[in-house]
Amino acid sequence: MTETRPPWQRLLDRIGALPTRRVTWGLVLLFSVWVVLDVFIFKVTGGLAKSSFDAMVRARVYVAAPDPRIVILDIDEASLARMTKEFGRWPWPRDTLATVLDHVEGQAPAAIVWDVLFSDADRISPGGDAAFNEAVRRSTHSHFSVVRLPKKNDKLSEVTEADLPNLWVAPAQMLASGSATVALIPPALPAVAASRLGFNNGYVDDDGVLRRYRYLEPLADGSAIQSLPLSVLRALDPLAYDAYLAKFGSSFLGDLDELIAWRREGPAYPHVSFADVFDQADSGQPLASVPSFAGKIVIVGATAPSLHDIHATPLSSMQAGVDSLAAALDNLLNQRHLAELPRWLQAFFAVALCVGLAVWGQLKSIASLAPALLVLPAALLGMSYLSLNGSPMFVDLHLAAGLALLFLALLRYWNTLRRNYWCSAPAFGPSLGIWPLARQDAWLEGPLDRLIDAVERYAPDCRVVVCDFNEAGLATPRWPELARFAAVVGPQTVLTAVQPVLQPVLQRLASRCGDPDRSQACVTREQLADGVLSTWHAFKKN
Repeated sequence: MTETRPPWQRLLDRIGALPTRRVTWGLVLLFSVWVVLDVFIFKVTGGLAKSSFDAMVRARVYVAAPDPRIVILDIDEASLARMTKEFGRWPWPRDTLATVLDHVEGQAPAAIVWDVLFSDADRISPGGDAAFNEAVRRSTHSHFSVVRLPKKNDKLSEVTEADLPNLWVAPAQMLASGSATVALIPPALPAVAASRLGFNNGYVDDDGVLRRYRYLEPLADGSAIQSLPLSVLRALDPLAYDAYLAKFGSSFLGDLDELIAWRREGPAYPHVSFADVFDQADSGQPLASVPSFAGKIVIVGATAPSLHDIHATPLSSMQAGVDSLAAALDNLLNQRHLAELPRWLQAFFAVALCVGLAVWGQLKSIASLAPALLVLPAALLGMSYLSLNGSPMFVDLHLAAGLALLFLALLRYWNTLRRNYWCSAPAFGPSLGIWPLARQDAWLEGPLDRLIDAVERYAPDCRVVVCDFNEAGLATPRWPELARFAAVVGPQTVLTAVQPVLQPVLQRLASRCGDPDRSQACVTREQLADGVLSTWHAFKKN
């Protein structure tokens, strides 16, 4: 017969004719190579799946309660509006900050954490700078933030440990003495530069969402600088500070970015209006809206959108930076670290999963993997979600789930091509044998695949004829009475030759197995269908 089908269909036939073992393990090899290259080189699909991670964070059942010591002294829009009348627009003269600092310091707080930069001198009100500088000098609980500039600029900087000694981690924990220069925006006021310091950068992911916090940053000479939360930990719990540094060993490798274990919502900590605290400090009269700061960790920062300290997080598209700082500080003080699976372990698990699916398909059947197409990715994502509910490690199985879904989908699509090939009409000839088979149940996906396996192994020149029980390949046949019958068709001489080895296999698959003793000339598909139907009719009567 002349081949009239388009080239793409002939190509699909050739793909469907490939041996199962070669296709299955070929896919395993292909996926393994891709995972290794992607996880360690390209980094396109490996690692954290950002949108689903964010959804999991918002949907957590168990969330740790916020540390009751942390309170935010909030420069909000209401404070800006109230204090603008007397002090003008932000930034206010720094004697206002000095007034508040002295007031809070006088209540013996655990720490005063300034999420406010003092990188420039106030040329309009130098007296305010002098007042604040003296207030800082008197303060024994203040911690100030600096902005870390891109590391590539370190060689251009002149700032060393000698300039900002309290920014570097404890010397006992470092390999070097801090001779490296660091690119950052240093404080302009001498007392601030001599105080406890930490960088407070928000390193967002490539989609602009803040998910991690960097508590420590190594430098080129082997020393390291600390973050603002680490500075607070150093003052409040020196043993925990030493333990945190010690777990990274004697040398720091790479930037130590850590997933933030978020509270239930962005503004999880109590906020106190800065204007209210200033009014209380200035007037000396207590206000019901201002609590005692004794023993508290007071973070001074802004939530006013007009001051632009806003970024997206998994909890909110508009979260104030001071709330994110509070969450990072809370995690460090209470040892709520959220580690991640190493990338190599994610790659190993994904590859091992593909190998396991391939072995299962070889031992059982590809059709038996059908339920796993939805159940397995859902189960893997469920495990990832559960690990976010109180576990110290986020078990990121997004890569494994996505890979399993794609692997199973490709394998199932190839299995459809395989059935189309082996259940197609054979090359018609003058002597075509028909070998009838019957089952108590329909020839559904699993039994049909095993029947095709037997024909592929023992009689590759033959084909299988079954009733198409439905178009979608679902597990429930529309006419189970007809779907119980099948036939192996092919050259009579071939069927006769393979009968001794193939018949025992067919008898294990079918409840009734006839003999390939019917021979007739079949020129068209219609004639073949008539012959098979006649054979089934006679086979049913016997």
